[in-house]
Amino acid sequence: MKSFATHDEQLAILKSRGLIVEDEAAARRVLSRDNYYALIDGYKEPFLERDETKNPYGEELYEAGTTFGHILALYQFDRKLRLLVLGELLKFERSIKSKLAYRFSERYPEVDSFLDNQNYSPDDIHFHERDRITATLNNLIESHRKRHRVRYPELREFYEKNKNLPLWVLVNFLSLGQITNFYTVIDQDLRTRIAQDFADDAGEYDITLSAAELDEVLSIAFPFRNKAAHEEVLYSFRLRSPLELGKLEAQLHQEKGYITRGTTASLIKLLKVVSPPDEYESFTRELLELIRELEEVLPERPYVIVMRESGFRL
Repeated sequence: MKSFATHDEQLAILKSRGLIVEDEAAARRVLSRDNYYALIDGYKEPFLERDETKNPYGEELYEAGTTFGHILALYQFDRKLRLLVLGELLKFERSIKSKLAYRFSERYPEVDSFLDNQNYSPDDIHFHERDRITATLNNLIESHRKRHRVRYPELREFYEKNKNLPLWVLVNFLSLGQITNFYTVIDQDLRTRIAQDFADDAGEYDITLSAAELDEVLSIAFPFRNKAAHEEVLYSFRLRSPLELGKLEAQLHQEKGYITRGTTASLIKLLKVVSPPDEYESFTRELLELIRELEEVLPERPYVIVMRESGFRL
């Protein structure tokens, strides 16, 4: 059982494991602000000694020369990476909400058409998802009618002015997971049209995107968005199940398996097919600068490990 340890005791433990703490006062300030577990347990792995000749008993020892500053640098890199990736994922989320609401409403312009199960795919495989989506949308509509504790006052305000709540308003109150399910249960023609809208946005990249491929992009975006939004370790996160994106790999001129591994690099490469070129190029420039900054401060071995875990090529 883990017992409480003061900041001084935490630093003593780290030093006993071979970590160099150059400025203990600064390190204590970091620990008081950022938490031992989040910093050390989250980012120690690339710095641990794995050579059996130097660590024959497999103890938690740091590679010679590793400093507290090295771990902090990786922690700060990952924080900036999360913010950068989350920013792009939020743009993608906004875009698919907009496209889905527009195309669905264009096809079914009647008031509250999104509550009619007949306006969704008749596929029996996804009937539970369809029922959940219509129930969620109906609950959003009903929520503004409560006299107290209105969860979304914006909905009440819109309804009072316009006397209805159209889909292009409601989608803004759905999570990315709910939008992913929504996209799954609309009919195939609409799914294909929305995928084509993203391909059109990609413009000069000359991308073709199928509905099934957009499903896969959503399947990787959703867990990465949650990781980034909840400040969990991002650089080493990867999906457990491989993606089915062989055709997109070819379109993006990537070697087989590079994107389908489900790494952070996979996600970043896939964002190219759902992003306007100017925004994607700005995003990748910031990312490359972030990686260069990390390379400058980390020893070679842990830097290589971080790049490998992230899926980035050296």
